[in-house]
Amino acid sequence: MFYAPAQDVQRPTHPRLHVRDARDAHIVFEAVRKGLLKPVFRRLNELERSNYIQSGSLFVWEESDDEMGLKRWTDGRVWSQSRMREPYLFYDEKLATDEPPSEPKTKCTYRFVEGPSRTWTSSAQSHYERSDHHPLGLVKQAYSAFVFTSVNAKPRKWHLTAYFTYADLPSIPTVDQDPLLRTVAVPPGVYKSGKARSRNSDASTSGIPSPPSTPSPGSSGSRPSSPMQTSPRAKKDGVVLPSLQSAIAHTPMGFANSHHLTRPRMAEDQRMIQMLNSRPIL
Repeated sequence: MFYAPAQDVQRPTHPRLHVRDARDAHIVFEAVRKGLLKPVFRRLNELERSNYIQSGSLFVWEESDDEMGLKRWTDGRVWSQSRMREPYLFYDEKLATDEPPSEPKTKCTYRFVEGPSRTWTSSAQSHYERSDHHPLGLVKQAYSAFVFTSVNAKPRKWHLTAYFTYADLPSIPTVDQDPLLRTVAVPPGVYKSGKARSRNSDASTSGIPSPPSTPSPGSSGSRPSSPMQTSPRAKKDGVVLPSLQSAIAHTPMGFANSHHLTRPRMAEDQRMIQMLNSRPIL
């Protein structure tokens, strides 16, 4: 958990940064973990909100149930419902001057800092293109991840909250353009997305190996030599069942040729047959 003296002024973890995907968020988290950037450890007061909740600001904070920590992020503004644009959640600020758009939505071409004009893709661009209207005020961008600091340690949950306006976004530097962050390498298996819908996209960096595949009955893979085969349902229930062929082979009326086998008659049956055969035919 992040701790700091209560009298310290809470400033943004990064004053001006645009994060585009999960990789960018994990780089920022790694910079915080290494002490290159400072996280936020408590709620912002009114003065800090007024000074630092602005386009380009980015905050990293750890979720905690402790009274001295942060359980949820608050900034004193009114926001729309969240919209998932993988892997981020986006919220549009509700302004008093908001009016329905009078012109149809058009796609935009943005210019990066120190880069040529081009059409770019990121979660923010996806949100812009898929919105019913073009957000004019602040947009809040949120991401969360579980942090695995060691094998036996309980995972911690970190959050990233960033702000921007679409008018300002083309001039906000990205991770690749930041002298400090572009050299940060993220070790595998440390950060796992906290959103269920993002699990597949993070599978390659989660550090958790996939279970080995099982050959299908028609495949050329090797088959078990034992006649006892286990079905997926049996494995789940913890019960080992014999294969159908094995079960039939061990019954009195089993495979072919089993009908040629005769069982010895009982003594009483044999005596009755002899008596019937010895009776004269009338």
